[in-house]
Amino acid sequence: MRKSAKIWLVIAILLCACVTVLNFTEGRIPSVILALVEIAALVVLLVKEKKAGFWLLCGCYLLSFLTGVIGGITGGTGILLSVGASAIGSVLIPGITWLFLRKDLPNMR
Repeated sequence: MRKSAKIWLVIAILLCACVTVLNFTEGRIPSVILALVEIAALVVLLVKEKKAGFWLLCGCYLLSFLTGVIGGITGGTGILLSVGASAIGSVLIPGITWLFLRKDLPNMR
């Protein structure tokens, strides 16, 4: 794995940790649990360099998108704003991670 990918994974872990703290202070326990699994998936990618970490990360962000949309709709935010905000948050980390790892993923275990 290239050094730039490892640096990105550390940044992504820090971003997820910040989001976890924010969700915890807001009382969003399902989002906290998902964020902890996302952090674990990023650590698997960084330390073990396993492809399963990437797929777990994508699955968690898909679930994160769904919980964000449902939470926004039930919280009165509105469907368009909920979908938009959740899509941005759920696409950035896995998308950027894929960009850094796209050449390395086929060779990972």
